[in-house]
This record gives sequence, structure tokens and C-alpha cells, in this order.
Amino acid sequence: MKTKQFFAFALACVCALAVGCQKGPKKPADLPTLYPTTITVVYDDGTPVDGATVALRPAGGGNSKWNVTGVTDAQGKLVCKTNGNWDGAPAGSYEAMVTKEVAEMEEPTEPGASAVVKSRTNYIDTKFNNPKTSGLTAEVKEGDNQIELKVGEKIEDAVDGVE
Repeated sequence: MKTKQFFAFALACVCALAVGCQKGPKKPADLPTLYPTTITVVYDDGTPVDGATVALRPAGGGNSKWNVTGVTDAQGKLVCKTNGNWDGAPAGSYEAMVTKEVAEMEEPTEPGASAVVKSRTNYIDTKFNNPKTSGLTAEVKEGDNQIELKVGEKIEDAVDGVE
């Protein structure tokens, strides 16, 4: 009897190990070929923009179920991810959006209350938040892609008392 319990336990451990070792979600069958794409975001003077969020969408307002996004590191670089899971981007022409906003939060004073945004600071002109006004484009082609996006001068546009 103990042998059967041992084998049942061993089988459960093997199954748990197999499930735990999977590398994220399974790629969808209709996922297009993804090409390595690195984006560097800089201010006009060449200073890298760290902590900026970049999103690419098909040019011309095309609708795509494949979201291409990333957040820049201290050198202003990011590796594009499609749908947040897979490195790279599908080939095509894109319009880009870039944002960098830092919020200062006020902690709640009452139990169960939520934190409140006290102020927020934009470090990039808000015109870059919208692909129609940003003027930023990217072309992803077969092979390794290196793209630079310039986002004007650094600003520190603080907005106090945000609700």
C-alpha cells in the first residue's frame, strides 16, 4: 500500500515540476514571425530617456491584436515585446507613442481607503502620447532592427492636485 502512495506522490511531483517549468504562455498559432527590435528613446540633445513607455501600433490606424510595447532602461533602450510575452515585433510600418510620467502618491489616512495622486510630472511633451500627434514612426523589417525615437527637449511639466 505504501508503494502505491509513494508512486502517486512521485507522479504528482513530476506533473507539478513539468507545469512549473513551462516558459510562459504558449505562442498562438496565428502569431506572425517576430523580428528582434531594439528601440532607443532620446531627447533631441541625445540624452537617453529612462523609464519611458513605448507602444507601437500599425501605421494608418490599422487594427492589430498584436501589441508591441516596452519600457526603456537607464540607457534609453528597450527590447520590444509582442503582447508582453514574446521578444520582437512583426514586420511592418508603425506609429509610435512615448510617455514618461511620474506620479507622487499620497498614502491613505483611513483604513481601506485608496492612495491618491498628489501630483504627476511629465518628462516628455504630451504630444508624444498620441500616435497621431507624435510624428514618431518605426519600420520593422526582417532581421535585427535598431530604431531611435527622438522626443524633443526634456520637460518637467508638473501638474499638482490631480484627481
